[in-house]
Amino acid sequence: MKREVEVEFFRWKDRKDRKPLVLMGARQVGKTWLMENFGKDNFAKVHFFDFAATPDLATIFKGSKNPEEILPKLEIIGGAKIDRRRDVLILDEIQDCGDALNSLKYFYEKCPELAIMAAGSLLGVNLKKKKGGKIEPPKTYPVGKIEVVDVEPVSFQEFLQAKDMALWEYYMSIRGNDPIPEIFHRRLWDVYSIYLTIGGMPEVVASHLKDGDPARVRKLQRDLVQLYENDIVKYNGEIDAAKILTVLRSVVPQLAKENSKFIYGALREGARGRGYEDAIEWLVSARIVRRVNNLDALEYPLSAHDVRNAFKIYLNDIGLLKVASGITDESLILDADFSFKGRFVENYVLQQLAGKTMGPVHFWAERADREIDFVLQHGDNVVPVEVKAGGDKRASSFKGYVKSKNPKYAIRFSERNLKKDGAFVNIPLYLVPRFAECL
Repeated sequence: MKREVEVEFFRWKDRKDRKPLVLMGARQVGKTWLMENFGKDNFAKVHFFDFAATPDLATIFKGSKNPEEILPKLEIIGGAKIDRRRDVLILDEIQDCGDALNSLKYFYEKCPELAIMAAGSLLGVNLKKKKGGKIEPPKTYPVGKIEVVDVEPVSFQEFLQAKDMALWEYYMSIRGNDPIPEIFHRRLWDVYSIYLTIGGMPEVVASHLKDGDPARVRKLQRDLVQLYENDIVKYNGEIDAAKILTVLRSVVPQLAKENSKFIYGALREGARGRGYEDAIEWLVSARIVRRVNNLDALEYPLSAHDVRNAFKIYLNDIGLLKVASGITDESLILDADFSFKGRFVENYVLQQLAGKTMGPVHFWAERADREIDFVLQHGDNVVPVEVKAGGDKRASSFKGYVKSKNPKYAIRFSERNLKKDGAFVNIPLYLVPRFAECL
């Protein structure tokens, strides 16, 4: 399966001033496979070391950070000479060894000719700790000495390429905002409907592509939800695992509320932000959930108007949300109408926008009855986004903003065909990853 992030790998490999490359992402999004596969195709030899599988590896990095002392020991353990100019060294689950993470600084300074790739499923959690009420990197984090790449679940675009290459080639040729020929519109919509049942976790996608067994897909999705919960108990550290689990299990009921803004009081009676903010931060850093903050003004730049105490939380993958919410595959394939469908499709849109926008995606809610689903920044333009899971086109807040502010772009993601009317662009939901080419 081709992954878009591999483009970043090639850019990294060819840089003259190449730093160790660190992959960030949730559990089971394919980081290990990506590193090994890229290494096999682009280097003479791959030297792979996994700190989770071999915890004793940590002792090699504890005594010294000098590559000249570390590499001979790794060669003995791996049973092969490391060619510093032709091979790649892969350090997996590096979050389990702070000393190894810190050593990347010295590899960059003293052994820059050696290509190094590293990853950790909960690396984001380990890279943050509290000091004086602030979240900051621990001392072991090699600031400025590594290059970081985010790895997301498989996008619809990647799924389409793996499922139907010819249709993907047409999809990638789409430019501008002329309507899609109906025959292609329907075919792409059919694949989109299937993607909603599968989601983007690579093992689940691979199972669907190989066997096409819906029961197997659902079991793998349930297993991944359980794996995430097990990780919470295993890795939560100083944060109360029960609070993290409470927040995670509240994602669906929080989204299902008429006002889906996260309410601490909905977790338990008397709950306050002070007691649960760390739990939310843990889940965000572990890439298990996606946090979307409100804005105090719809003005450029959006980051200057971020409101951190008013937010929504979504899951990192639509397939996992399907299982967590109890949605059936039949209802998605048959495009049935149900009350949670709007929030479900919002989660899909947010997942597809990952890495496609300038800065984080926000929402805007001036009050309970005035809300715009998402707001994103495209260049120096503030772009309001309305998400429609069905044919209903009512969106008074969205339309009111477009009429009063006259933005350069305004997007509705829906089941309808591609169409532009002034600033307003209707973009089919299957084209979310390519929204920029449709403006």
